[in-house]
Amino acid sequence: MPQGPIALLTATARVEAWENAALLESAFAVKGFEAVRAPIDSLHLAGGSICVQPSCGPALNLATCERIWILGFGHRASFLDKMQLLALMTPQVPFVTAPQALLLWHGKYGLAAQQDLPHPPTWAFNNPESLIATAQREGGRFVLKPPGGSFGRGMVVADANSQRLAWAARSLTRQRAYCLLQRWVPEVAEGEWRILVAGGRIIDGYRRRPSSAASNLARGGQAQRVAIDPATRALAERSARWLAERQIGYAGIDIAGGWILEANIVNPGGLATLADLGAGGLAADVVTAVLAINPG
Repeated sequence: MPQGPIALLTATARVEAWENAALLESAFAVKGFEAVRAPIDSLHLAGGSICVQPSCGPALNLATCERIWILGFGHRASFLDKMQLLALMTPQVPFVTAPQALLLWHGKYGLAAQQDLPHPPTWAFNNPESLIATAQREGGRFVLKPPGGSFGRGMVVADANSQRLAWAARSLTRQRAYCLLQRWVPEVAEGEWRILVAGGRIIDGYRRRPSSAASNLARGGQAQRVAIDPATRALAERSARWLAERQIGYAGIDIAGGWILEANIVNPGGLATLADLGAGGLAADVVTAVLAINPG
């Protein structure tokens, strides 16, 4: 039997009915768990206890929770403070995805620096000269994007010697911000897969057809529910196990042309899209999978 609530820590206090936090809250309730949503920016230390403040009711002491699920980061300026506070809870309460894993693998550096999974060649610099010189040396077409971006924001596709690439390199490295330069995967033009994984296994997935260079649904891509081909499924299963070994309990994996393009490990879209495509009830499968994760 459940011993305490499930803490769902969200980026904002307001959560729409189609968002992951609302769907998961309902799915946990069906399993007999009380899920409590609270904005992660309400995280605070009080008398030796680490707490959050739900929109209704008293503050929630995270030490009393069955599990903690980080579904958003809130204000960027306090990101490290929040991760440090939450990391102090890891010996006491299991996380769906550990704060330490978010520090290491959130963003787009993690996949680029590992050798276990196929990932397009990627470089990262915080100055435009290095980005431009690398693109010209390597030749071909590239994607430029901010490491911590989401929903396709800030992404630019450009050829090595183009003015567009030079402009993007300068724009994305303002104030010495880092920018990723990634080899363009031409198969993206035919569509890429979004595969949801939880607890080391596949939940479901769909194909995203691009409206332009971007397959992201927020930028006009179109979702299609089709059977996952064997090669993509095998790569997704391998990736799901790899993520689980790194204490990442839930993720959205983007695949095209035999490459892992990204692994979105905080609050990946997909449940609402799959519901719109006729695959409702998957939040229950996600909850079952994450509850089966061994806290040890």
